Amino acid sequence: MKICFTLQVSVLDFLTQETLKENSSQFPATPRNQVKDSSTKKLEVKFDSDRTKQLLENVLQANEQPLPMTAVAKRLGYAKRVLYRHFPKLCRAISAEYVKYMKESRIKRIEHCCEEVKQAVSQVHTEGIYPSEAAISRLLAKPGCFRDKKVRAALRAVRR
Repeated sequence: MKICFTLQVSVLDFLTQETLKENSSQFPATPRNQVKDSSTKKLEVKFDSDRTKQLLENVLQANEQPLPMTAVAKRLGYAKRVLYRHFPKLCRAISAEYVKYMKESRIKRIEHCCEEVKQAVSQVHTEGIYPSEAAISRLLAKPGCFRDKKVRAALRAVRR
């Protein structure tokens, strides 16, 4: 692409023509400083340690839904490994809060599915239909609940 731009020739012409016309007036030389090389320098981001530490502490103390460290790093504009290098304790604490939140939400989701299964079993039983997994899963908002062993165990307990 750079060659085609410099020669002012389309890519199709460059690839299909056997020879290109050499005309120095047609192809002005591009000064070396105008040619961009992507491997020369990376964009350097100044690291503000005090501000970043304060922001991480704010994330840790926030009363909203915990975020994973990748989301926190993206929000702050730094790579996750940079934050872990400078503030390992804060980053581990944020990650621990997120893991704790995910475990609690999983437990709540399973309990909700178990309650939903109990209600569906009683509804199917009043209709005189055997409460099989297929019959119950049709009544559930998320039929994939039966992937969890505890939900299947709740179904067996309610059947008895």
